[in-house]
This record gives sequence, structure tokens and C-alpha cells, in this order.
Amino acid sequence: MFSNEWFAGESESDRGKIITRGRMFARDDHASETFLTRVEIQWEYRGEKDGMPSADETEVIDRIMNLLTESLEKSKIAILTAIHVGGKQALYVYYTQKLEPFSDRVNELLGRLPALPIRIGASADPDWSDYKQMLERFGISR
Repeated sequence: MFSNEWFAGESESDRGKIITRGRMFARDDHASETFLTRVEIQWEYRGEKDGMPSADETEVIDRIMNLLTESLEKSKIAILTAIHVGGKQALYVYYTQKLEPFSDRVNELLGRLPALPIRIGASADPDWSDYKQMLERFGISR
């Protein structure tokens, strides 16, 4: 299974304060050799004045995204690498092996729910450049 060691950090953006939780990987972890496509799920919420989600929004987002992440990781379809929250949106960053099984699982799980305020985008990132840049931003060496 994947490492469950995380770091947390805070940064500023044009949308305000962003809280980041990033996953740490052991040096011998081969996830970056298998999961070559970066997928981002963007969940927009109303939020508080400071751009952070309300307690109720946090509960709903966390419950749904935890179920999705557990399913994706248990089946080894994708691995969650970061969560960025702030500026009235939550960004969940995954790396997946193939988009079709990822999309199928998302549709299977989220399709049972009322429409959610999410957008999903994907791009090839075989070198995990986005992940490495995040670590660098927070002064974490791999």
C-alpha cells in the first residue's frame, strides 16, 4: 500500500490563503514509475469570508472525497498526492495509471449523488513535476 505520511503547509495565492496537505513518499516508493497522469478534481464551495470552507462544507467534501480516494487507492487505480484548500475551492491531486478506469470509478461513485460543483482535468506528468514543485515550494527534499 501507499505511504500515509503527510505534511501540511500554508501559502498565499491571488485567491487568498491556501492550506496544503501533501503526501510523503519513501525514496524506494515506485509510485512515480507507475502513475504517470496527473488528475485534479476541483471542488468549488461558497466558503467563509477568508475563503476557507464552512464546517458543514468541510464535512461533506471530506466524506465524499475520502470515499472516492479510498476506492481509487484500494483498487490501485490512482494515488492521492495533495489536497489544497482555500480561495473557495478544494483541489485534490491524484496520479493515475490510466484515465479510463479513473473516470469509470469517479462516475460510478459520484454518479449516485446529486450533481456536485466539481471539475476534473488531467495532464501527462510522467516525471511528477507538479508534485516535485510542491515539495520544493515547502522546502521538502525527497
